[in-house]
Amino acid sequence: MNYSRQRETVLSVLRATKEHPSAENIFLECKKILPNIGLATVYRNLEQLVASGQVIKVPVGQDRYRYDADISLHCHGACPVCGKVWDEEISPSLNDALQSECEKNNSESYSLTFFRICGECKAKQEQ
Repeated sequence: MNYSRQRETVLSVLRATKEHPSAENIFLECKKILPNIGLATVYRNLEQLVASGQVIKVPVGQDRYRYDADISLHCHGACPVCGKVWDEEISPSLNDALQSECEKNNSESYSLTFFRICGECKAKQEQ
């Protein structure tokens, strides 16, 4: 993949956070660094970073995604109401089973997302 200042900026924005931002949030942060960057450029570069294995694309609903620069094997939690995504802690036995399954099937990675209403959305629903 050829070097691109825009792609490098998108990646650095993602690497600078533990959050799992949307493309729109990444775009807003990139604009602070590259004022002339366009939303389409951010989307295109995110797709290239995903294709090259430098970024994970986490589905959070119909045509909604969040992005993660932590490409280590790990699971995510996602709120179907607000779309918030977080790194999900799983039991060592489940982690071992997932890694064993990857090895058995010659898979490079896996994607596992647990969907549940986050604390903020649950609190709003209980009001």
